[in-house]
Amino acid sequence: MSLTFHNRTDELDALERAWTRPLPGGQFALLYGRRRLGKTYLLQHFFADKPHAYHLADQSTPALQRLALAQTLLEALPDEGITPEEIAQTWNTLLRFLTHSLRGRQEHFGLILDEFPYLIQQTPELPSILQAWWDKEGGQLPLFLVLCGSQLSTMMALGAQTAPLFGRFNAGVLKLEPLTYGDSTLFYEEASYTTAEKLTLYGMLGGTPRYHALLDRSQPLSSAICDLILRPGSPLESEVQFLLGSEQIRDPAPYHATLTAIARGRTQAGQIADVTGIEVSGLSYYLNRLVELDWIQRSRPFDERSDRRALWEIRDPFLTFWYRLVHPRQSALAFTPVEFVWTEQLAPQLSVYMGQYVFEKICHQWLRKQGRAHLGVTILEAGRWWSRNGQIELDVVARLDSGTFLFGECKWAQAGPVGVDVYTTLVGKVMQLPEVSWREHPRYVLFSGSGFTPELEALAADPTAALQLVGARELL
Repeated sequence: MSLTFHNRTDELDALERAWTRPLPGGQFALLYGRRRLGKTYLLQHFFADKPHAYHLADQSTPALQRLALAQTLLEALPDEGITPEEIAQTWNTLLRFLTHSLRGRQEHFGLILDEFPYLIQQTPELPSILQAWWDKEGGQLPLFLVLCGSQLSTMMALGAQTAPLFGRFNAGVLKLEPLTYGDSTLFYEEASYTTAEKLTLYGMLGGTPRYHALLDRSQPLSSAICDLILRPGSPLESEVQFLLGSEQIRDPAPYHATLTAIARGRTQAGQIADVTGIEVSGLSYYLNRLVELDWIQRSRPFDERSDRRALWEIRDPFLTFWYRLVHPRQSALAFTPVEFVWTEQLAPQLSVYMGQYVFEKICHQWLRKQGRAHLGVTILEAGRWWSRNGQIELDVVARLDSGTFLFGECKWAQAGPVGVDVYTTLVGKVMQLPEVSWREHPRYVLFSGSGFTPELEALAADPTAALQLVGARELL
């Protein structure tokens, strides 16, 4: 697996600011995010050249958990007169050892407690113990303490207003998000993939750094994906089952069914209930749990505050790809050559899949990061919009600081380049919008993965068209 480190500049900057703050006084940070996003790697990267102790918690008994941490601390902070067993008697004895070892120290020392929820499971009072120690001693030490974990609800609860550690995270509460499509393509800078293939890899693997790092970039895309996901025994063949199991979900069946329904276009609660057989009254529990896991989200029409027209969607393109294209073909993959399944069943669906489920996400990410530099506009907020009767859909609606609006369409691939007809259709949709203020001095943007016709490029050169074009070159 490649050990190249991509992006995470905001998180690294936040950690660096905390580390370089003048002594005396400790720093306390909370870092959390979905599994496989690189939290541990981020911390290893940051603390690599700094004095620190890294402890990865497990699901053992409290006594063994404390003993393992004691051994880690003694390796980093040697004390010949003390044994691991002595300082591992209680959490208070462990923390007293930390106080003893760091008091009077002239430089920061980092302590990372990774998979912290495992420690809480065995010792629920641990946050209160840490809070009492931090307030009395830890906060005055040259210590940078980081709590890290993947169980989102547990980690977020640590910073809640009613929690013992509320207000103690003076180094910040950092949520690690998936990589954007642009960051994911950095894994392929030395590869020979085309722009379309790099974007398609994001559509299949999403923003999880580990997945991109595992891909063999020396192979053609088809072979690399077969070896990574589709072939029996491949690294990501059972990844979805692992993710469900790692969250200690006792009965994965309703979650599996819910994700399957959403990935296949059943985006309303009633539709999901019909397909899965789960009663609507009970479905909300599974939906809310999947929201907590950061796997799905509720999408509302732009500027809509009510949930009446909200739709459910999967956040991670990898999960969408797996449930939409891979899962329905598991039987075929078990009894048919993988290359045949890819060539005859999967590859022909990729263009439609990218157009329906991924390219729009890519365009919105581009707008957030590049909109001002490339379009010359300041976007205050952006989203999708669809009418109540479903007759009008807009891929992009953005409110600009000028008080006007930007509207856009996202076209992944067609029989040929995007032409004037797409622009004309977009203008027609905007003219039908019920919000009068939206229609005043509108601006337009068209995204295309397959280029634009000369006629459309000529039209975009006319300032009166208020049209800008974003092709594959601009996307990367």
